[in-house]
Amino acid sequence: MPTQIDMADENTGTEELTESVEQLRLRLNAMKKIIDDPDKKLRRRPPPGNTIIDGSFLSVVFTVVLLMIICVSVYAFVNLYFAIVKKFHPKQHTEL
Repeated sequence: MPTQIDMADENTGTEELTESVEQLRLRLNAMKKIIDDPDKKLRRRPPPGNTIIDGSFLSVVFTVVLLMIICVSVYAFVNLYFAIVKKFHPKQHTEL
């Protein structure tokens, strides 16, 4: 199926495209002015390093959590082991 191209539609499309490019440039310039405004710089995030939660703090927290998970897992498996041993190997009674 051959495609037909209407030349009149292409010309109006180019004008609309040019207008939208100009509008986008105006928007971009307005955003740059907002970002570069010195009064607005006071509201930006504090620089990294001034926060209490940094990489080393998070690594300590995750290490502690990992150790707690390992300890609880070992505790659970030890209790499970002793329960199984007690179930299948009862103590010998010497009363009789």
